[in-house]
Amino acid sequence: MPEEEEYGWSGGRHVFDGTFSFEHNVYADALSFALRIDTNKVPGELKKAWEVMEEEAAASASKSGFVSKSQKQEVKESVRKKVEEELRSGHFRRSKLVPILWDLPSQTVYSTASGKSFEKLAEIFHRTFGLDLQPVSAGSLGLRVCEDRKKRREYEDFRPTRFVTGPEGEGQYPEYPWVAKGPEPKDFLGNEFLLWLWHEADSRTGIIATAEAGDVTIYIDRSLDLDCAYGQTGRDTLKGDGPSRMPEARDALRSGKLPRKAGMIIDAGRQQYTFTLNPEQMSLGSAKLPEVEDAEGPRALFEERVTLLRDLCGAIDGLFDAFLKVRGSSAWEGHVNGMRRWIMQPEKKTAAA
Repeated sequence: MPEEEEYGWSGGRHVFDGTFSFEHNVYADALSFALRIDTNKVPGELKKAWEVMEEEAAASASKSGFVSKSQKQEVKESVRKKVEEELRSGHFRRSKLVPILWDLPSQTVYSTASGKSFEKLAEIFHRTFGLDLQPVSAGSLGLRVCEDRKKRREYEDFRPTRFVTGPEGEGQYPEYPWVAKGPEPKDFLGNEFLLWLWHEADSRTGIIATAEAGDVTIYIDRSLDLDCAYGQTGRDTLKGDGPSRMPEARDALRSGKLPRKAGMIIDAGRQQYTFTLNPEQMSLGSAKLPEVEDAEGPRALFEERVTLLRDLCGAIDGLFDAFLKVRGSSAWEGHVNGMRRWIMQPEKKTAAA
């Protein structure tokens, strides 16, 4: 009988693509393919319905009008066989592809896999290539950057920053309930990173010098999600043009909320990118790369887009690196004081004509 869940490699062009070739899977020094995940499960409600109908049929044929213990066993066996038949027929099979781009020079795998899908990807990746996938998060990336700088002790000393007075007074520091539930205790660095970007974009020029990508200009646009770092005042979602400039955005910060997701636009290397940043996982969603003009063909177009993706990720890494330099320096306290004043300053009012 088929398994309820199966997975394996796919060429990536469609769910039936089981072929791998240089033409379709190798682009410069990157590999493009996919993980196919099949689920083949009869819904529980359907199995229950079959069981009830068979029991009713058995009861109607019985003189007593009741189903005996042996008849119930027969019903269960009949339903089991029916389930097996349905699974073999593939009627309930559902297939999905998880796209994968393996960037060999940077030893990075780009994928939309998360949760159970990532567990399957990590298992088959290790089984196939003998390599372990380590999911990136703000905490794990911060550790890697700090270790490269021989600043591991500074990383270990990082504690949540108090940007506003907590519900219990000056001495209360943010608890980050969502980080406490996760595997990496330093993922709060992602939320502080996004708040730092917001502050740079709103109160300064929005241009940040990075070692990896040069000057990067940042904007927050389209959406902004905030959550209470003290677990007290709930969550806010702001949508529209310039959500970080809405009065509700600064009000949310004053109530102890910090950004957990934001729509962003960045200009880097004379190119503009739009995406949604999830700072705790340092993941990008709904990314829109610049248009590639005058590509000689589909292969050249794909390779150009791979280069643009690398440049985008390099810009994000450069911004995070710039943040960590400030975060781990003696200048952080003064920077935080400026951010506190920015959070608490009154909203600008438009003068009447």
